[in-house]
Amino acid sequence: MATPSPNSPKANVVGPLLRSHRTKAGLTQKELVALCEPRGLKLTRATLAKIESGVRFVKACELFIIAKALEVPLERFYPPNFGRG
Repeated sequence: MATPSPNSPKANVVGPLLRSHRTKAGLTQKELVALCEPRGLKLTRATLAKIESGVRFVKACELFIIAKALEVPLERFYPPNFGRG
């Protein structure tokens, strides 16, 4: 899979995968936000919803903390072979 242009609607590939990992963990958006706060990330539930729906991009530092909170390796937030073409 080729890397989408930053202006492409398909460029935000993290959001839907984040939602998938969160729901697999059995967490609500509010619960994930609460897990991130003690790790230094203050998100609102509304901001998380925007990230998951692709309206807002997730920053690298945010994704790092979210991944730790979900106990999911960073590479699992991207499709297989993302960025290799």
